[in-house]
Amino acid sequence: MKFHVSLFLVAITQNFSGSFSFVNQKTTSASFVSTASNTLSSSVFDDFEEFSPENNDSNSDEDFYSSLRARQASFSSSIPESLRDTSGDQDESSSILSNWKEANCVSTVGISFSDWVRRLAIDTYPLAVCGSALGSLFLADLKQGEELDCLERLHIDQANSESPSHIDEALENLYGTFDGGGVIALAIKDDMIVSSGREGGVQVCAISGEEEEVYKGSRGGTSKQTKLSLERKGRIRGLEMEDNVLITSLAFDDGGNLWVGGYDGVIRGYDHEEKDAEGRPAMLRQKHPLHRIDCGSGVVSLSINNDVGCGIASTISDGIVLFSLEDGEILDQWNPFVKKTRKEFPRCATVVQNNKGTLSGADDVWSVVVGGSRGSLFQRRLNVDRTGYVSESQPFYDQTKGGSSELPIKLRPSHLSTVVDIATPAPGLFVTGAHDGSMRVWDCSTSRVSGDDVDDEDEDAQYDDIERNDKRPSCLYALSGYKVWLGSVFSNGKKLVSDGSDNTIIVHSFDEDEEDVLFREDDEDMEGFL
Repeated sequence: MKFHVSLFLVAITQNFSGSFSFVNQKTTSASFVSTASNTLSSSVFDDFEEFSPENNDSNSDEDFYSSLRARQASFSSSIPESLRDTSGDQDESSSILSNWKEANCVSTVGISFSDWVRRLAIDTYPLAVCGSALGSLFLADLKQGEELDCLERLHIDQANSESPSHIDEALENLYGTFDGGGVIALAIKDDMIVSSGREGGVQVCAISGEEEEVYKGSRGGTSKQTKLSLERKGRIRGLEMEDNVLITSLAFDDGGNLWVGGYDGVIRGYDHEEKDAEGRPAMLRQKHPLHRIDCGSGVVSLSINNDVGCGIASTISDGIVLFSLEDGEILDQWNPFVKKTRKEFPRCATVVQNNKGTLSGADDVWSVVVGGSRGSLFQRRLNVDRTGYVSESQPFYDQTKGGSSELPIKLRPSHLSTVVDIATPAPGLFVTGAHDGSMRVWDCSTSRVSGDDVDDEDEDAQYDDIERNDKRPSCLYALSGYKVWLGSVFSNGKKLVSDGSDNTIIVHSFDEDEEDVLFREDDEDMEGFL
């Protein structure tokens, strides 16, 4: 049985007194699949525990982590550059961007598991890996709503006497009073999955595929498809030898490195592409990492941006640490909370593209957005040089002579609790997820125009108003209805995927029409009767 849920989309504006309020509250229809018969209304701290997707016996016939990329690459390379028609792609991109800004999306439950989801990682949608409260890893197809495989209790669910000595302090800084147990960090790259838990260290798994025949139709026909499964590869030995470090964050880059952030204040870099004679990742046996970055205090999150060649670590006492992906050297450190009396620290940070330039990327605008442990948000512009990477000598734009006017700014309004993750759907947009049970969509484009009325005859006043208003990102709306232990936010530009709703994964689609989704679901319901 299907029903609709109204997700509150809250537009946030600044009033004349300088304070912030929630106004212009509107709803959008979001279709969920459920066994429940009543209609629910989502609001802050509501949950989706009654939701569970309908049974779908259809299996995917694609090996997602390889065939999708191969088909895309072969298709693109077969068309000469001079003959390619990109007008349709541009129209589609413009339409999707408009949907993001106007909150036009179809929201569905991607999948429901037997255990609560605590971490989510996606490389190529719709293939996702989830870490559960009991320490299990699930492999899932979010498009079909199908659980492909599960490694049960790969990690312990709660800390014990064998956990790292700093486990209690680390968990308090990571989750506060909203610790749901289980997997702490998770990352996926192609067919490799890395995860960490309360026992310390890092587990490495792989996605393997096996071809099998499946019976289809009432006439007894068969077809071949690839069945995906999870395979354990082992633990990284070097971390076991260093007092079993608690790993809080994991991230892959496009250069073959796996970056591992530990609560001991050290970021370690490993080559995840190198294999040993048995075909296993060589990093499993390495006693020492290729890169070692001492951040000074416990690392609580990591993010990687391949476009500008840098990574960002959020630490407990030393703010954020900007480091080079090429050589693993620290570029700079910045603590926007240094003057705070609330004992706030950066809980997460990422690089966002504020504006896409016109000179082959030479005049792109990039910034760092930092989310605090008490809900504050800050932005500081990066200094990207002519090579397209962050400048090693002056990483931040306000450090340069011409950029002294663009100082760090605080985003308003703040979240009501810890900001735990940030996603970047497209240039000029980013999404923040927090323990207040909401995700907020922000417009950070430097080219947007203020909506305030300005006298056309006063050109100077008009440009001053535009310049003044464009520096601070604007919160467009909020998606609420999540639990306070929301932990992961992902976007590929078309989809916004998150956990934080007990045992379900929520997918917001900005590239689909609601009627098309309902029509497709009706067709699936009729498959068993045809």
